[in-house]
Amino acid sequence: MKLTGIPNNRNKVNATSTGKIKKPDKLQTRPSSASLLKQQMLTMNLQERPKLIAEVSDSHKMYSRLLMAGEVLRTVASELLKLRQIAELPQYTPQQANQIDAIKKKLIFWSKKRLFDQHVVDVSFAPIQNDHPIIEFTIPGLDLNRERFRDEVVSLYINNRLVALAFERTEERDVLVEQFKLMFAYAHLQLRINSQQQFVVGMQDQHWRQWDGQVYVSGQGGRYAEGPPVAVNVEPLFPLLDHITRLPVNEEGAIEQISWLIERVNLMYRALSKVLKNKKEKANQLIAFCTHPELQQFGSFKEHLKTNPELSLTSIQRGFTGPTRDNVIKLLKKI
Repeated sequence: MKLTGIPNNRNKVNATSTGKIKKPDKLQTRPSSASLLKQQMLTMNLQERPKLIAEVSDSHKMYSRLLMAGEVLRTVASELLKLRQIAELPQYTPQQANQIDAIKKKLIFWSKKRLFDQHVVDVSFAPIQNDHPIIEFTIPGLDLNRERFRDEVVSLYINNRLVALAFERTEERDVLVEQFKLMFAYAHLQLRINSQQQFVVGMQDQHWRQWDGQVYVSGQGGRYAEGPPVAVNVEPLFPLLDHITRLPVNEEGAIEQISWLIERVNLMYRALSKVLKNKKEKANQLIAFCTHPELQQFGSFKEHLKTNPELSLTSIQRGFTGPTRDNVIKLLKKI
């Protein structure tokens, strides 16, 4: 009797089983660590280093500008001390009067010091650390303290720009403030409300230097009188260069104005000293990042370009694909 389900070739041996051992695949040789590091260094030179060098350049530009700002502050403080000594005299000679004009002229000269086509200090003698420093001021009578018994529109003409503020008596305070900020932004100005509920307006330093500091205001009988615009002098939050260059030294209160500016300059110099210390440490760290001891054992990139041009050209193509930081900065400046 023959059983079903049992194959007839049960006694045969499978060629892929125990009867025959399969040869293992040939092991692929892994590249040495030196060759991998060599490729990484070539890629790092062309891809990572341009960004690092651009950062080092920006860092050193800022550090150099702050160094010059320190020199400006020291010179300004020295000239202001001379000016205060003359102002403390009961009367002064024609030579001392000429010296007053010479000191004011020197203050104007040092306040306009530039490096890399940018001022190193603003008109309040604060060291410039960004592209658009802001000078803040208040406008007398412009605040949120007055009760809103009726609707009123206040028109401000600031540096040949119109800012219209609609004080609606039924509108919430936060909504009004946001609307006012938007109106000031249209005029390239900033707005914030201080603890005294005053409007603190911010203007770029370069615009302030070309402005006379007067605002023409007109209202509807609430905050300001109705009729033709009235000229109002703004009140800066900090002493400015204009306070000294237009100040009669023999006038009452002149010594206090000079002392106020001296205190401001000393405060800025102390703060600048701390900033310079941190900037110097960061600049030295960036310089250290630019040097790699491992690169010395591989030689220069020119040598690699001669010995292995295909790998070098591939690294160049991979490293310079897309915009670099310098190109983006130059493009944004032209817009």
